[in-house]
Amino acid sequence: MKRSKKALLCLFLLLCITVIPVLMPMSVSALEDPGVSNTQAVYLYNIENKKAVYALNADEKVYPTSTVKLMTGIVVLENLKDRLDETVTVTEQMLSEVSGNKIKLKVGERVLVRDMLGALLVYGANDAAYVLAYTVSESLEDFVMLMNQKANEIGAYSTHYTNPTGMHDDEMFTTAKDTALISLYAYELEQFMDFAGLLKYTLPETNLSKSQTVYSRNCLLSQYYETDYYYKKARGMNAGSTVEGGYSVVTTATDGNLTYLCVVLGAQSVDGTIYSYVNATNLLEWAFDSFLYLDVLAPEQIMCDIPVTLSTSVDHVTLVARDSLSVYLPADTDIEKEITFSWTTDAEKLQAPVTKGETVGRITVLYKGEPIGSSDLITTMDIERSDMLYTFEKISEFTKSPFFIATIVSAVIFSIAYVFGKAVFLKKRSKRKYR
Repeated sequence: MKRSKKALLCLFLLLCITVIPVLMPMSVSALEDPGVSNTQAVYLYNIENKKAVYALNADEKVYPTSTVKLMTGIVVLENLKDRLDETVTVTEQMLSEVSGNKIKLKVGERVLVRDMLGALLVYGANDAAYVLAYTVSESLEDFVMLMNQKANEIGAYSTHYTNPTGMHDDEMFTTAKDTALISLYAYELEQFMDFAGLLKYTLPETNLSKSQTVYSRNCLLSQYYETDYYYKKARGMNAGSTVEGGYSVVTTATDGNLTYLCVVLGAQSVDGTIYSYVNATNLLEWAFDSFLYLDVLAPEQIMCDIPVTLSTSVDHVTLVARDSLSVYLPADTDIEKEITFSWTTDAEKLQAPVTKGETVGRITVLYKGEPIGSSDLITTMDIERSDMLYTFEKISEFTKSPFFIATIVSAVIFSIAYVFGKAVFLKKRSKRKYR
């Protein structure tokens, strides 16, 4: 009877924790809006947890501007990663379509692939982009085809490129979400951030030019061109602008604990303030303030108990979580109301002996009804087995076994047959006697 009450209590607690919160209205996060302004599209993503935390017009097609160079860098690194120290001679064809930002390469100049990649990803040099494009492919069209193929491979289906620099073309477009996918791919690509995170890059002397140092045009990262937008948590990627596409910035940032990717496209300059940088900084600070790793499960946190048989000392054992669990959640999460638990056990009851720390089930942690992590359920004490109860249990099991039942049935049938046979024999014998 006592074990039965314990089992009912466990079931009641389980219903209270897992069913009732589902029926009650869930509170909505009260995070403040980050206040994006003067910008077409935004995408903010936490890298460690693979989670988008803010988006504005993320699927709206916009001009990509300088973010195109991210894809140029990807294609170059994947095709020339073993040729970075190779010397390339600049041709007239390579420079025939160059406009905008450049390092003033000359026809006949001999340069290293590595240096062109540094000029591209640090300084955003358009002439370096064309030299690299023609080094990878025989024609510009072939290189652009590789860029678009890679975009499709990554999943950036709403992106289309027509050149390797981002100089304006009405036929070229992307989205903030696509740009984030491309940027995340670049972020994980070996050597990409080694270039894209540099504050400056020194180009060595060549046969036609003196050594020169170029500086990052990402003003979140470098203070060389502007000091007003410097953001100490930034780790760099790309920044630029065109008249038609406005200002763009793609940046990663970390506080040592969390890392974010922020994409801002189509921003304006208002009264001398460049809103790509302003919005990126505001978004990143908002994210660092608004999301944290919160402890939602502690080791040895009591969850339930389960009946135990074959013991004379106890009739149940408490189950606790084996592990702690810290989860990336909004900072204003109400742990008591928004975090719930659900669990299963491997059996309805345990048989002694039981060992402390024995895994007997699994607990799942839920945030607003959605699973966010799990841990083993383990026992909290050693429980010895009663030899007497164990013997009785074995006898009981034996008496319920098919072999025992078959033996008893056979014995009954044999006994009945014997009695019946004996009766028939006696009856026949009696008849013979009276004859």
